[in-house]
Amino acid sequence: MSLPSGTPFVVFGDDWGRSVSTMQHVFRHIAARYPVLWLNGIGHRVPRLRTRDLRRAWEKLRAMAGPAPRPAPIPDRLGGAVPAAILEPRVLPWHHRRAVYAFNTAVLLRTIRRGLRRLELDRPPVLVTGSPPSAGVVGRLGELASVYYCMDDFLHFPTVEAAMIAPLERQLLERVDLMVATAASLTETKVPRSGRVHHLPQGVNYDHFAEPMPVPDDLSGLPGPRIGFAGSVSTQCDVDVMVQLAEAHPNGSLVLVGPVSLGDGALARLRRPNVHFLGVRPYDQLPAYVQHVDVGIIPYVLSGWTKAVDPLKALEYLAAGIPVVMSDIPEARKYGDVAAVTSSAEGFVAAVAAALTRDRVAGRERGRAFARRHTWAHRAEEFLALIERIIAEKGGGTP
Repeated sequence: MSLPSGTPFVVFGDDWGRSVSTMQHVFRHIAARYPVLWLNGIGHRVPRLRTRDLRRAWEKLRAMAGPAPRPAPIPDRLGGAVPAAILEPRVLPWHHRRAVYAFNTAVLLRTIRRGLRRLELDRPPVLVTGSPPSAGVVGRLGELASVYYCMDDFLHFPTVEAAMIAPLERQLLERVDLMVATAASLTETKVPRSGRVHHLPQGVNYDHFAEPMPVPDDLSGLPGPRIGFAGSVSTQCDVDVMVQLAEAHPNGSLVLVGPVSLGDGALARLRRPNVHFLGVRPYDQLPAYVQHVDVGIIPYVLSGWTKAVDPLKALEYLAAGIPVVMSDIPEARKYGDVAAVTSSAEGFVAAVAAALTRDRVAGRERGRAFARRHTWAHRAEEFLALIERIIAEKGGGTP
């Protein structure tokens, strides 16, 4: 069987358009075929009295009080579509409090039902959630199928309140029909009561990263070789590796594109004349930065979190046609034929040096061929096939 035309998807994701995340990539393609009701983030951490939390809380309160968010425009090279509606649920962040959890669940159900009525969508939906605090909603919408889309191990995620999320995640796994994970290890540690699990690795907007773009002005003046990292410069990053790379290439540039959330000590170690913090760049500009570095790096420490991380940027580097050097985290190993994967700081520095001297043409074609097989369009098709299979199994039919 196939999903009936007009079947709605109700999706608990992150804030649409604030960043371009895994679920947003997948649902850009699904939204081209089915109506998607997207619920912005409902919080995975109790806010504290610090500037970052207060600022984020104010942003969420302002969004809740205002009109419904408008779907962000999509760069031409991304394809796909935007949700039929984006909702900002008016929930409280203290999900671990029984009364608050009950209140939030009632609010979420009312918000979803109103959204579906407003869109005149009267078919049973498919429920997809990447957010354990939504567990109370599962099974209460008459949904055709329910899916936990798991992209991280929340018990080790740096910005998540693990003590609050862990029991909610257990509830979610008790209730969903299927758990889909971006990392293979999560299919072993997050098994739902249904027993249905599927490994769905990250994908890539191939054309977006492969189509040539001019070198950005703030990158063009930096001396080569340029060693680039496009991502969050945080505690997941191996500062020892980055420091040694800067020391090994004193006349070159270590280019960091993305937000920085390192502690003062680690940040001080990276403050060097040839280390350049370019800050966050919009997703539609990111390929220009990636294409014009000489090697792309993913220098991660091995931790409870990175053991279950499939880095988005690996396929983006490959699509851009640059050599890739990665730390030896479990999900890096599938790139062994098209990237250098190394387990020590010394090995990482040596792999970067080798990548800078190697003929790039053959490696570029191998990397791009690999990336072309793992587009977000392919991932969306695989995801829809899983949904069809679940519905057939629940209905006793065959897909």
